[in-house]
Amino acid sequence: MQREEVPFSGYPELKRLMETGEPVCVTFELEEGDTKGGFQETVPFQGTVPFQEAETNEKVAGKGSEELPEKSGFLFCELVQKARMGEKFRISGQSCSPGDYVLGLSEESPSEYYLKSGRYRNMQAAEKAALSLPRLKRKFCSIVIEPLSLNRGNFDVLILFLKPEKAMRIVQANAYSEGKRTVMDTMGAASICGDCTVLALEQGMGLSFGCKGSRKHSGYEDFEVPLGIAFGKVKEIEEGLSKLPETTH
Repeated sequence: MQREEVPFSGYPELKRLMETGEPVCVTFELEEGDTKGGFQETVPFQGTVPFQEAETNEKVAGKGSEELPEKSGFLFCELVQKARMGEKFRISGQSCSPGDYVLGLSEESPSEYYLKSGRYRNMQAAEKAALSLPRLKRKFCSIVIEPLSLNRGNFDVLILFLKPEKAMRIVQANAYSEGKRTVMDTMGAASICGDCTVLALEQGMGLSFGCKGSRKHSGYEDFEVPLGIAFGKVKEIEEGLSKLPETTH
């Protein structure tokens, strides 16, 4: 089903919440013939915005090629940060093993990795943590990661990096229409790929404090919290933000 196009200036309330960079759109392009579920059909690219190469020695398709892009040498969270600052990517995979598990690119549990990293007391705790990770169950052929200003209105999830006061406003906007509480579900692991992408797709919104991997490798600020919003909820949040009174300092 075709979604309504949103102009490049769309979602001004959400855009102004971010003090550095832009909100990032993540789109899972479907395999040919797969039309099930809530992911939109692939939108053809016009070639006016070239795709960035994930590494200098890696070719990424998208410039008139019918081939699928190769796996990126960067982590998913790193690509999201680069997109925040204006770059655009189309990839078929990324270079974080827990991220591959969360995004459904691998069946290998990250429990052993988690145990060796010292994040959990024993294997039982590490295995329980791995089992609790959200996982993308859809098949896809590529992932497009781009700033909101380059998106043409079709995406699956919008990721923002916010100061706590700005994140509070999104929580308030979520409650504006029906007075409902926002439930936060996180454990400090797989933040950008899990909490803000997959969990956001499943539950409408994913609020996180980040994780060691994304904070270490992608470099967003200590005072920023990441937050993901599913496409179907973005309009509701934008409308709520436009109605809320300003925060008094």
